[in-house]
Amino acid sequence: MYKVYGIILTLSVLTGCSGMRVNSVFSPNPEEALKTYKVEEYSLAEISRYSAQSLGKVEASFCRTRPDQPRPTESLLLGNLKYKAQKLGANGIVVMECVDYKINNDCPDFLSCRALAYSVDFDHI
Repeated sequence: MYKVYGIILTLSVLTGCSGMRVNSVFSPNPEEALKTYKVEEYSLAEISRYSAQSLGKVEASFCRTRPDQPRPTESLLLGNLKYKAQKLGANGIVVMECVDYKINNDCPDFLSCRALAYSVDFDHI
């Protein structure tokens, strides 16, 4: 009898959670982050060798306000830059700078990165 109640409870929980989404302080969400694999990182020298059109600037920053949060890193922000670039239609980025500094006592660890988003045409290399 307890097995039947256990099965009913499990099915109820799974059905109730089927439409649930988990949001975090990081953008993009995990499903959208997986799509950024199409965006490559280039140096200024590399991008100049391709037929590439600049689509604009993208920025990402992160402030660690609690000790249980991860420290801001360039790799953490790189995914965010790629996501924002992809939203512009880009398939490449050139990271221009990443700067870490202390804004104030509420934000002891802060990192900000800026990049240029590019549409690289591989048909006309």
